[in-house]
Amino acid sequence: MLKPKSGRPHIILITTDQQRGDCLGINGNNDLETPNLDHLASRGVNFNKAYITCPVCIPARRTLLSGLSPDTHGLRHYQDGVDFDPPATLPGCLRDAGYQTELIGKFHMHPQGKRFGFDNITLSETSNWRPKSPYQKRNDYVRWLQHKGVTQHPHYQGINGNGRLVAPWGMEDSLNWNNWVIEETTELLTQRRDPTCPLFLHLSFFHPHPPFIPLQHYFDRYLRKDLPDATIGEWAPLAPAQGLSADAVAGPFDVEVMRRAKAAYYALINHIDDCIAHILEQWMGIPELAQDPAYILFSSDHGEMLGDHHLFRKSLGYEASARVPFFISGINTEINSGRTNELVCWEDVAPTLLDLAGLEIPECMDGKSLANHVRGETSIKTRDHIFGQCFSAHSNLWIVTDRWKYIWFPKTNEEQLFNLQIDPNETKDLSATAHEISEMRILMAENLSTREDVSYVVESLTPCGNKPPKVFWGDRK
Repeated sequence: MLKPKSGRPHIILITTDQQRGDCLGINGNNDLETPNLDHLASRGVNFNKAYITCPVCIPARRTLLSGLSPDTHGLRHYQDGVDFDPPATLPGCLRDAGYQTELIGKFHMHPQGKRFGFDNITLSETSNWRPKSPYQKRNDYVRWLQHKGVTQHPHYQGINGNGRLVAPWGMEDSLNWNNWVIEETTELLTQRRDPTCPLFLHLSFFHPHPPFIPLQHYFDRYLRKDLPDATIGEWAPLAPAQGLSADAVAGPFDVEVMRRAKAAYYALINHIDDCIAHILEQWMGIPELAQDPAYILFSSDHGEMLGDHHLFRKSLGYEASARVPFFISGINTEINSGRTNELVCWEDVAPTLLDLAGLEIPECMDGKSLANHVRGETSIKTRDHIFGQCFSAHSNLWIVTDRWKYIWFPKTNEEQLFNLQIDPNETKDLSATAHEISEMRILMAENLSTREDVSYVVESLTPCGNKPPKVFWGDRK
């Protein structure tokens, strides 16, 4: 393998926010256009079963940064304003090894501005500027707009930042948040990069997270398509819902509203795909970077229910919410390309990238290196299941194996069971009929054996039995 002057490969970590695992063309989505990411994934290792163990923004991003599980880093739900002081971080380890460490985009750590091992962070959590927020006052994107003479608030559309409603981006295309990322990255590569050391660059896009405000031409592209309706399981309710808030978690939702939401969601992903292509073109236009080896890891912090089973947003253990795209590719590197069904999670990102950089993995990290897949070495199965959780109004804990998905709702003591091998879309709940639920209960009990905040008593469990979970819909049928 070629080596840069520094002796270590460059590393590019690209993350999106709220992108489902099935939302890449190469992952079987025939309606979504992601040719650039598809090409990268085809030349690398594509992990089909990648999960977020607490599928909401801040806990997931703590895990990405530190390699720690939610149980270890202490945040099992969404909460702003909580200090974080991990024993080691991915950028900190790389910085100590001589890397220039840079982040551009969303970070969502507290206190805002703390670098956690990055030499520099160019920061914008969202286009929705909140100058009076105690947690998100800083927004470098807005400062960039102001330097261009734009005084209008970029979130003037009023579209909810967690909702299903849609409006096209109304300002000039060149003023879009994604284009800010392109401009800042180009400036880094051409003006601020230290040519004497390797670069660790985290490109952190905040879309396709709502607000759903795509550029008009991308939105039109998907409005013209005959997009399939959301997947509705046999266990979801039939009765229509009225008077729902714009950011409601549980429907049923208006079919036309959800069609527009899916079109906007796909449009935002398509735009990011084009932005990534532009940034990599800039990278390849710099001779020394074009000749150096670099690893690229792409993933997302959680998915989006997008109306599946009449549910919306994230935080749930269902595939649409907890499973994410995850692949490792590269430039001037020898990668044993292909697909794998090994169970992986965001705890694995930091150990993997440190391993690929030739560095020791701190013992404190909970994740496992996946570098053996990249190098084509004999694969050793790292885990037989993944345990996930998120505490909220609809608190849920879940186990996923090669075949089964088990979900427990502690507030109602309900449980669901899905056979992912024959029912990957989780349309039939087998909790009342499959004897395998006993094995999944054992795994759940083992993961909760030292916990005092929840009480998991098998004798008190209520299988949903292919009926709507009361945690979402009460006694509705």
